[in-house]
Amino acid sequence: MKQPVALPIEKIRGITYPPPPSITEEATGVAADVLRLNLNESHLPPSPNALAAAAQALTQTNRYPDHGCSTLTAVISKRTGIPASRISFGNGSGEILVALAMLSINEGDEAVMPTPTFPTCGKGVQIAGGKVVSVPVLPDGSNDVITMLAAVTPDTRLFYLCNPNNPTGAILTASDLELAARQVPDTVLLVVDEAYFEFAQAEGGPDVLKILANRAGPWVVTRSFSKAYCMAGMRVGYALASDEGIHKALWQLRPNFNVNRVAIAAATAAMNDDRYLQACLTHTISERKRLETALTHLGFSALPSFANFLTVVPPISADIISSSLAVENILVQAMPWPGGNGALRITIGSQPNTDRLIRAINKFLKH
Repeated sequence: MKQPVALPIEKIRGITYPPPPSITEEATGVAADVLRLNLNESHLPPSPNALAAAAQALTQTNRYPDHGCSTLTAVISKRTGIPASRISFGNGSGEILVALAMLSINEGDEAVMPTPTFPTCGKGVQIAGGKVVSVPVLPDGSNDVITMLAAVTPDTRLFYLCNPNNPTGAILTASDLELAARQVPDTVLLVVDEAYFEFAQAEGGPDVLKILANRAGPWVVTRSFSKAYCMAGMRVGYALASDEGIHKALWQLRPNFNVNRVAIAAATAAMNDDRYLQACLTHTISERKRLETALTHLGFSALPSFANFLTVVPPISADIISSSLAVENILVQAMPWPGGNGALRITIGSQPNTDRLIRAINKFLKH
């Protein structure tokens, strides 16, 4: 008689990537006195046009959504120049990153990734039974492409870049991206996570799609509506693939109707509202620079950031500062990198949010 299988299976028990922070909400939503500067959300609401489209779509939620996300696909295709036959969608770009690992990794295969970075693709590698080969980021927080390329072996099947990198904020140069496009073997899927694409673009970041267009091997760029479009709660991400084969594989892995009707309508309207997007980008970048100046005066060292957050190395333990702020209902993300005191990743909020944070840090440091 067969022995019962121990659940979860060993491969799943071995996943080392933790889930995101759990923050309990009341029925009315986010508590007004809690300052959430640890999740890289926008404090701004979505575009008014997106909210109106979402409200209209709510009246038809008795119907399943368009699984092809046809209206949204058309807008993205026009913006990016990528044909509809190479665009896919996920319940956030994280779902796509897991799928990309699953379509490229067999048991025992390797994936080369920076560390620290966004963990979800690595989680997908472990789900698929692969091995994550981690390469430390450079001192400025950017992916070390040269060392990552040196870590590629005949067993490598996925090469992951995060640009801008989360949780550090730095971007890759065009020359680094060109090097990866040329030297990542054609047998390896090159993935570029551009969740913060709009911020990098606004500040002169390289054109990743233009660079990857010259690559012979397979590639995918992932993007999100969670950050610049202020729609983290809607869960909409999309993938731009090098070829229809990858697109087909992503669609085979997609759960049925994984992007809901309200989210599709809101994302389409949001992408068509350039004026609101630019206003959000301008505000966030300006407030990030103000926060950087204030923290520098308090003895922090700021890393270059092209995102909706700022990562700083504090003059004392990041864990101690984070815990002290949490007592005052101010949540920031502490991390051990780059050693020593560690670092704090701080989401950019409103001007009053920044003022409250600076007052709390200043008060703590004086004690």
